[in-house]
Amino acid sequence: MIRAIDLTEAQTHALLAEPRQMVMSAPGIASPREWENLVVDRASEEVRMGTWVCEPYTDEIVDYEYDEFMYLLKGTVELIYPDGSTDVFGPGQAFLLPSGFTGTWKQPETVIKFFVMIGRAA
Repeated sequence: MIRAIDLTEAQTHALLAEPRQMVMSAPGIASPREWENLVVDRASEEVRMGTWVCEPYTDEIVDYEYDEFMYLLKGTVELIYPDGSTDVFGPGQAFLLPSGFTGTWKQPETVIKFFVMIGRAA
């Protein structure tokens, strides 16, 4: 029988995963710990969904390879675009980071989110 997966307690769900160090865009950037717990047993590089918890960090993203829908439960994310403009998202807000995005991801505090990522077609 296939049952629904209760994600009400996203932080608890994400923390069931083993922590790992993030891979950053350059060697000199501090690498935070992250927990990612996928909610499908057939996860692939093309489609991923689940819960995510990550410590504070800032990093450059160049030509992001996914369309990623995010719903923030805790923390804030500031996206800084190449022209210097920004968007800030916080708890209760949802946004899509589109494939091809280039800019800076800045999260000054721990973030907890639900996410769905769809990769580029091969």
